[in-house]
Amino acid sequence: MSLCLVLHDLGAAPASAEKVFFEAIFEIAPEHWPITPRAVLVATGVSPAYLRDHLLRALKKEDAPDVVLTITRISADAAWHNLSAEGEAWLRDMLEE
Repeated sequence: MSLCLVLHDLGAAPASAEKVFFEAIFEIAPEHWPITPRAVLVATGVSPAYLRDHLLRALKKEDAPDVVLTITRISADAAWHNLSAEGEAWLRDMLEE
């Protein structure tokens, strides 16, 4: 399983798009942790491209044409600052797997 960072901006999509976005993440990666309102870490066995396509399919139903997504794998040598203790523990656990 790999860890991916998903950066997203749902643009002018309706409010329901955020719920659909996170439901789509949960479908493919029950282990995930939102860092900020526009960034989420996702533990998944699928490629970043597959995850992107999965999220775009879900958002297409919500009329979100201007959504911006960047998805990349996180390596074990990742560095971070000022995460909550819970978030840092989750991140360390995911990187050890």
